[in-house]
Amino acid sequence: MYDDVLIAVDGSDVSATAATAGIALANTLEARVHVLAVVQDGRDDVETRRAQRTADVEDIAAEATAAGCEAEWAVRTGRPANEILAHADEYDVDAIVVGTHGRTGFRQVLLGSVALEVIRDARQPVVTIGPEATLADDRWQLDEILLATDGWPGSAAATNHALSLAEAFDATLHVLYVTAASSDLPELQSAFEEHGERATMDVLERADARGIEAKRTIAEGSAHETILEHAGSDAVDLLVMGTESKSRLDRFVVGSVSQRVVPTVHAPVLTVRTIES
Repeated sequence: MYDDVLIAVDGSDVSATAATAGIALANTLEARVHVLAVVQDGRDDVETRRAQRTADVEDIAAEATAAGCEAEWAVRTGRPANEILAHADEYDVDAIVVGTHGRTGFRQVLLGSVALEVIRDARQPVVTIGPEATLADDRWQLDEILLATDGWPGSAAATNHALSLAEAFDATLHVLYVTAASSDLPELQSAFEEHGERATMDVLERADARGIEAKRTIAEGSAHETILEHAGSDAVDLLVMGTESKSRLDRFVVGSVSQRVVPTVHAPVLTVRTIES
């Protein structure tokens, strides 16, 4: 499924947790690990920080090797999100794992977020690990995977990855479809519910064909709030959802469901973009 996994670290506790998750993912999928740290240019003590990050990536690469993975490391200088994306493309990795510090609202707009920038622009699937994420026994065993889908073509890749991960980890797949409450337009509401029935049943049938245990839920409400509610269960080991490409103006004014969910959800999140040919 994934042959090469890139783990981006910055020396923080949350990136250490992300590294543990990334190594566990790579180990199960028998993937090669690429450990990357980025030293931001234009700041003082570049050489000191480069030495610190080098020590970090060497340690994590050693952990990956001890876990049975092939591993290599690198330290780059530049703007973190740009360098992570460039490294991912240069080494043709299949997935990126990165920690997110959970900034929300105006603070997120003001300070930015490396993880959210990577999600917005990466061609590869991105696993984000937030500050509240915990891994049992310092490992990441996926027993319960939650797929949030709208049933439209943009969620196709997320569905494919959720099915493949559920199969690889022998996990139960929970399929969630959310319809917006609309008492003023009952016919439209009914159409969305019918679409949700078809979309979720299609995933269940595909899961059954692959021997995957799967369940579905059709809920009503705000998409991001409902997803957060369902992903907030301690039983959810991974939330999988699609992410759409947006212009910079759209990102600022509208945002996306994934951009609202990732900074605040406790569970690790896999965001996947459907690449149009």
